[in-house]
Amino acid sequence: MLLKDRLSGLRMCTVVCIQAAIYFSKEPKSQDALHGRSAMLRCEVSGPADVRYGWLHNGEPVLDSERRFQEGSNLKFTAVDRHLDAGAFQCVATDAESGEEARSNNASFNIKCADLPSKSSELNPTACHWQPRPLVQMQDASHTSPSHL
Repeated sequence: MLLKDRLSGLRMCTVVCIQAAIYFSKEPKSQDALHGRSAMLRCEVSGPADVRYGWLHNGEPVLDSERRFQEGSNLKFTAVDRHLDAGAFQCVATDAESGEEARSNNASFNIKCADLPSKSSELNPTACHWQPRPLVQMQDASHTSPSHL
């Protein structure tokens, strides 16, 4: 029975030790961001020396572009877009040696418009840039005189 207890303890330690190998010391956090401005989601792990990082957006891998790219372990945005960057981001850390993978908690942006008008009726719902209402010129009837009088 003593050998069985030792094996059971060893099995438990193996499972616990493997699951605890990658630990997020800095997880991405949800944050406010301004449409068109820069932002960064930070990610850092402690554990294995050779860790590869990647990012998911709504469960799909993030591909580097000029507007959004991985910088070290972080995800940098040169211009947050309220349509393209809506949803959940996750950092994925993979131990290059063992293949173990860990995913961070979800983080998202509360994207606000930097150029909001004073009246919500002037806001164009398809973009953050507001459009002024067209200027309607009214003619004053007292200044017009019929030409036939």
